[in-house]
Order: sequence, then C-alpha cells, then structure tokens
Amino acid sequence: MKETIPLLTPFSIERTMVAVRGQNPRLVLAHPEYPVFTKVILAEGRDIPVTVSLVETSQGPAAEVELLQACNSKETEAVRAYVGKMLSNHVDLRPFYAQLQDEPVIGSILPGLHGLKILLEPNLFQNLVRTIIGQQMNLSFAASLVSRITEQYGTPVTIGDHTLYSFPKPEALAALEPDELLPLQFSRRKAEYITGLARQVADGSLDLNAMPDLADDEIFNRLLPIRGVGKWTVECFLLFSVGRTDFFPADDIGLKNAMKVLWGFDSQPASPLMLEISRSWSPWRSYAAYYLWAWLDEWKLRQKQEKEQKKPARGKSAKKASEE
Repeated sequence: MKETIPLLTPFSIERTMVAVRGQNPRLVLAHPEYPVFTKVILAEGRDIPVTVSLVETSQGPAAEVELLQACNSKETEAVRAYVGKMLSNHVDLRPFYAQLQDEPVIGSILPGLHGLKILLEPNLFQNLVRTIIGQQMNLSFAASLVSRITEQYGTPVTIGDHTLYSFPKPEALAALEPDELLPLQFSRRKAEYITGLARQVADGSLDLNAMPDLADDEIFNRLLPIRGVGKWTVECFLLFSVGRTDFFPADDIGLKNAMKVLWGFDSQPASPLMLEISRSWSPWRSYAAYYLWAWLDEWKLRQKQEKEQKKPARGKSAKKASEE
C-alpha cells in the first residue's frame, strides 16, 4: 500500500537525504544514491516498517510512503502524520527567507542552503533518550551506544536482506536495572538517567505526548527536574523532536564556532551576545541555528578538502610539488 504526501515548498530533496543518511543505520536504512529510505515507525502502538521515496512530481516534491505491512486506517494516518512531521512538512520556509534574506551576515548563507528543513524525530521518547546519551560525549561513541541499546532492547524487523529496529519502548528500558546497561559500555550514571526516565514515562508520571501542546517554559519546568536532563537536553528536545521554530541554543559549541567564523570574532562569542544578535531573527531562530550548523559542516568540509589539496603528492618533495 502506498500513500503520497505532497511536500510544502521550498523543499530540498538532496539536502534532506544528507540528513537522513546521517541517521543511525540500525534505525534508518538510507539508499546511498537515491532519495529513498526505510524506517520502522511506531504508529498506534505498533511497529510498522515503511519505505519513503522523495520524488519530484508535476505538482512539486512529494513523499511516497510504502507501508510494508497491512495497516488499518488509524495506523495509516498515524504513519502519514509521522512522516510529515519528520520532514517538517508543517513548516513554510518562505517567511523565513523573506525575513532573513537581507540580513548582512546570515542572509548570505541562505541561497546555498535553499530548501533545507529540519529533520525531526517525532518519537519523543527516542529523541530524549538519544539526547541524554549524547551529552558531553564524542559523537561516534554516542552513536555506538545508541546502536547497542537499540539492538539489545529494540524490536528487530527483517526487511529483505536487512534487519532494522524500532527504538526501545519505555516499558523495555523501565524494566532494566542500571547495571544491565553497563556491559554495553554505558556509565553507571547514564544508565541510571535512562532507566529513571523510562520508568517515569512507562508509569505515566511523565506524559511526553502532552509536551507539544505546552509552552517552552512549561516544558523546561517539567523536564529539568528529571535526573540527567539539563538545559541543553531540553533545547535539543524542543528543536529536533517537538519542532519549535523559534528557539536559539546559544550555549551550543557548534553555533559559537559558526558565528565566530561568519561574524569574524576573534574568539567564540558569549551566549548573551549571540542571543542579542539572534533577537531580530524571531520567530525563526531555530531555523537560523539549523542553517548555521549546516553551513559550519560544509565549511569544515571545504577546509579539509583545501588542506588535502595543499599536501604534496606522495613520493614528491614539497619543493618539487610546488614547482609543478
């Protein structure tokens, strides 16, 4: 069964797939060349594998969603809602561009990133656990921990020659003692954070599904008292799961580095200065942050490529290489 979701333009299929291919391969199987990916979606309490093809039609871009298992109407609608949210299909970028295109600094990076939308994780529990795992940790090691906990406690789904997983349910992680995560190389403290959060979600004392209807301040008030949840954790939750478009995490190191380069600061700018600069970007500060992160990634790649090009060829002296 296939469902077609028209995508609100501007929408860049190419840039979306860059973000999709950066997802954990235990959770998302992305084609290396074509704009197609497969994922297990939790819909109406059931794990449903779907393949999403991003296509250009005569009416504009669209997401063609193939449900790989039979679904009833409620499950189908839940899958459509999940994919639409994941692709930020509720966001119209035109007002964002109109407001920021004349800004002297950030406006200069918008054309090169045209159509870029935030890739969201609609599974609120998954996003929060993954963010806790990633706190103050090397990105590659954090990704390996996500893979381990997913393989150990998620639900495997065989799709052709591949096995994908749904992210572990709150009930599965709530049933664990923290010690059971230690063989996966979790620290005791992080194991306690994850199992503690899972227990609150599983017993209903923390209703994550109610969060999107709350104001930012109320979300902070409800999440910050939880062990292991800090300001940065809530900021990532708001940006990448709830999907708030007007939030600027000024303490983020990546944003500080991007603004240092673009604005020509001698050192990383202080958070209050960053907040002052970003004030005029409201109500699009989340997208401004996302574009700054994307620009920084591409800038780093260019720097690396330029450095590689300047290296002398193997077996040649630097003098001979420069003479050539």
